[in-house]
Amino acid sequence: MVVATRIFVPDCQTWLERRDPPPCRGPSTVRIRCTLSRTYSSRKLGGGRQAVEDHSDKEPATDEQEFLVYDPSVFLRYEDARRAVHGMLASMALLQGVDVSTDNWLSHFALEGIPSAMIEWARMDNDYGLAGGHYHFRVAMMMEISLVYSEPKAVVRACAETTMQTVDRDSADQCSICMEAFEESHGAGAMSPVNLPCSHPFHTRCITVWLFKGHPCPVCRTDMRGLVSAPPWPSQAHELRGTN
Repeated sequence: MVVATRIFVPDCQTWLERRDPPPCRGPSTVRIRCTLSRTYSSRKLGGGRQAVEDHSDKEPATDEQEFLVYDPSVFLRYEDARRAVHGMLASMALLQGVDVSTDNWLSHFALEGIPSAMIEWARMDNDYGLAGGHYHFRVAMMMEISLVYSEPKAVVRACAETTMQTVDRDSADQCSICMEAFEESHGAGAMSPVNLPCSHPFHTRCITVWLFKGHPCPVCRTDMRGLVSAPPWPSQAHELRGTN
């Protein structure tokens, strides 16, 4: 990915606000209050793998939303509860535009802790023969999101999409970085060939790693910095065609 999303939850609390014993009407509810802060960074061409911060939110933003759950048995099955909670977070207005895929969470503390707390209450009632009631949960969480734009990956993607690719995957030509033939790479992905605008081909992975260390083509020294585009957010430290 050109932009990597990393989600950290330093604090999350879940509690049962009230319970409506059976028979009862209306759905169960989950009210989530989320406080969000974001940091925007870039990994530069030739800058190693260190992320340089562009800027961060001046103040955390807070939003609260209530979600309806019509089937209380959701709180009895961990996977169902976990999917429900993840869907609630993904639909919050505060998190629109944020990739909250489970792979992006540095810790699954919230994704696991919230449904676990809900299930503890519901299963205890179920064990006592009190199943069928409706639950009203509250969740308060702090979320820190780090967005990191990768210039090397952006350049390689641009080359793959806009530069004429002159090397077939079954070509006997060699990548000038690893010296392995392109015919030894199978399918698309990290080992597929990609041409730079200067027409020199490399394995996608090889040239991406190279561009983390430097900005010229390793064969002809053509400068790739002119291909750098701005990250997809207002930036204070990055110009559209920067000369980093």
